[in-house]
Amino acid sequence: MAKSLKNVVSILLLLFLAPIIIATVQTPLFPQQKQQTVTKEVTSKEESNTAVVYAAQLETKTPVSEILEPKKAFVYFTHSQEAYKPILAAKGEKIATYHPADNITSFQEQITNQFAFHQLETDILGPETTGDARQYNSIRPFVQNALGHNKYDIILDIHRDSAKANVTTLKSGEESYAKFIFVIGREHPNYRVNEQLAQNLSNQLNKLVPGISRGILPKEGKGVDGVYNQDLAPNLLNVELGGIDNDEQEINRSIAILAKAISNMLNDDLPL
Repeated sequence: MAKSLKNVVSILLLLFLAPIIIATVQTPLFPQQKQQTVTKEVTSKEESNTAVVYAAQLETKTPVSEILEPKKAFVYFTHSQEAYKPILAAKGEKIATYHPADNITSFQEQITNQFAFHQLETDILGPETTGDARQYNSIRPFVQNALGHNKYDIILDIHRDSAKANVTTLKSGEESYAKFIFVIGREHPNYRVNEQLAQNLSNQLNKLVPGISRGILPKEGKGVDGVYNQDLAPNLLNVELGGIDNDEQEINRSIAILAKAISNMLNDDLPL
């Protein structure tokens, strides 16, 4: 009897203590699991915040002008007195195609400013080379001297074409532009390099304003210079900027396009 009573008490005691034992065993697990879950949520949130920061940085586009390495251009005018009729007319000058002061060299400041805007440092051959319509052999020593003391990414001998408005003017949208054409002398051994560069620049110009470049005009044979000092450097180009009938606004617009095209070409056609 006593033994049976003892067994009953033991069973009752066990039944009474069982919930406490189970709670004691299980309770540490719940906080641990909860803590792990919260840690994971915090980690995910931190990762999410970091991703947002990176995305914001990627979406903030730094201006190209701040990240491109500056390039250097050299500009000169072999035929410095080449003039534009509308510009002379607007100033009350006698209409002509040559002028000692109001000529193609009047655009030096516009060229420098537009090139600088597109990260192109520009040297322009000084006034000692202007004053008469110089020939290629007359200006050659000045160019050689400049190239001997500096390294340039592009060299431009800028001229004015003798063609009339129907050939040298482009109407695009609401604006009109002075067209370009590149004269390449084929009477020196390495002309193909100059010619390819001219073609590349012509392509860049036409990407910006379709039709603004008339392309390449090769020159060789009797009655032409055939070299145009392009044998002095593989990156020396003879470029005709508009013609006798183009006005100041058309030329200024085209200079701006030229600056952007050169920048695109020299910087692997990065978007501006």
